[in-house]
Amino acid sequence: MNGNLLKWVAPSIASLLLGPGGSALAQRGLYSYPFDLSADARGFAMGESFTALPSNPSALIYNPAGLAGMSGLRASYSQRTLAANDEAMLRSFNAAVGTPIGSFAAQYNRDTYTIPTVISGASEQSAGDSYDYDIAVGYAAGLGRGFSVGVAVKYYAAGGTSSAYSTTPARLFDAGLTYTFRRFHSQETVEDSLSIGMSYQNIGSGGVTRFNGLHIPELDSRVIPQYFRGGLSYALRVAPRREGDASPLQAVVCAEYRTGPGTGLPDGAGFGMECTIDEFISVRTGGFFWIGDNDAHIRYGLAVRFPLRSLGVELLPQVAVIPWYSWYAFSVDIQSSGSLF
Repeated sequence: MNGNLLKWVAPSIASLLLGPGGSALAQRGLYSYPFDLSADARGFAMGESFTALPSNPSALIYNPAGLAGMSGLRASYSQRTLAANDEAMLRSFNAAVGTPIGSFAAQYNRDTYTIPTVISGASEQSAGDSYDYDIAVGYAAGLGRGFSVGVAVKYYAAGGTSSAYSTTPARLFDAGLTYTFRRFHSQETVEDSLSIGMSYQNIGSGGVTRFNGLHIPELDSRVIPQYFRGGLSYALRVAPRREGDASPLQAVVCAEYRTGPGTGLPDGAGFGMECTIDEFISVRTGGFFWIGDNDAHIRYGLAVRFPLRSLGVELLPQVAVIPWYSWYAFSVDIQSSGSLF
């Protein structure tokens, strides 16, 4: 490939990767590591801001310490679009269980997407459909005095029918911490808490993507980014009027800041709010934006809880959308009604 052709091809392919809809592709880490965003509809609706949210079954993505404090068994299936027109889809299977010695979780994520046609020499090469997958297991435990710690190990690899690129597998490690203050409110009918959380993600190596046949250094070595997340969450619960009744009102407000030194991406921030009525219906909203980007990607969500008492479980379907971009997320959660231990 001569110098003039290289000067034309490299910017052209870069514009395909990060050009139209660039904020969407950059956020999902296309052609790099897409699994720093959860497929969970609740996380999607609340601006990816769950670093400080306790007792959260999707915490493997945000902060493994958030697994601590869960009770019972939970399992879920989730999917979300990662780009407009369903060009990329993230699907996730998640399971978590709370035990007397801590909380354990496992997750399988699969990202399927279409790579744009690229140019190799004098001919066009159709990259076709491809996929990445990520397997994670995590553990978290409370240390007393409001502290919880958690760790997660992950394996990432890429595959599919495309021969346009190859990615080396990666073995990764996450670690996190949360601290929770309780009982700010003096009224006995109200329970509340403030949590602080932080996590460091993708400690490890590997995951380098190389575009076969192009040999353009600018497009190779797309290593998996490491992120540091810090966040806050505040939760309030109004006690039921009679024992055994549902809480008439629960509310959660959360926010976080994410930075990835050396990733080539700007820092990001998210915020979210949730209001639950009678432990039956939850309405959510939130936003995520890159620092310096005026587009906050505001999104909305809804969840309905169906207690299946005869089976001893609860069913929780959830949806979330970003209307202006035709992005959506959908989840179905099943959890045991009480503790297993």
